[in-house]
Amino acid sequence: MQLKSYQTQTLDQLKIYLRELAKVRDEVQKLSTRIKVDWADAAWKEVKKTPYHARQNGLGEPLPSFCLKIPTGGGKTLLATKAIDLINTHFRRSNRGVVLWIVPTTQIYNQTLAALKDRNHPYRQTLDVASAGRTLIREKSDIFRPRM
Repeated sequence: MQLKSYQTQTLDQLKIYLRELAKVRDEVQKLSTRIKVDWADAAWKEVKKTPYHARQNGLGEPLPSFCLKIPTGGGKTLLATKAIDLINTHFRRSNRGVVLWIVPTTQIYNQTLAALKDRNHPYRQTLDVASAGRTLIREKSDIFRPRM
């Protein structure tokens, strides 16, 4: 699927942030554990001049976040699948993990679910690349349990 120029530019900017995020995180991890640095905030300030809204996980550690603002019909779902691949490649350096996909309406939920379940759909194919073929689609009604 051919990306439009604004989609490519958006993903290029995301890639720059993710690379910087990984770099700063790695530098901070080499420091003493007594030093607390919000590496997500530091990385953001290196690549953007807009305010960063810092978040933390349940352990009080930096939790990187960003928002892609794309107009209606602009390919947000496609960009989301591409973003997952970029995150895995440039930040996480792993093709395993969990992605929670949240949508605002039942109609969008059903459309997105159908596309993600269809192995021939470009969205699913992008996710399969990002997960090395281990994409597993679960629905909101599925029960989740840790493996035993």
